[in-house]
Amino acid sequence: MFSLFRKRIPLQGVAHQCGTCRFGENPETSVLDINCRTHDVDNLYVVDGSFFRSSAAINPTLTIIANALRVGDHLLERMK
Repeated sequence: MFSLFRKRIPLQGVAHQCGTCRFGENPETSVLDINCRTHDVDNLYVVDGSFFRSSAAINPTLTIIANALRVGDHLLERMK
């Protein structure tokens, strides 16, 4: 069992994937608007690490959580 813990994890196994759904105001240069809603589908929101422009030097989890809470507040306002 302990031999599993001695294996080296390949680099792609520990990286934080970011930057696949860039956000911004211009649909020509971004997939998401500033509230992480897709420009093309009105009711589709993306609230993971893909909205970052690039990977940071630190773990992005807390920033992803903060952004998800911000988008959640936006959704609550939108549903009123």
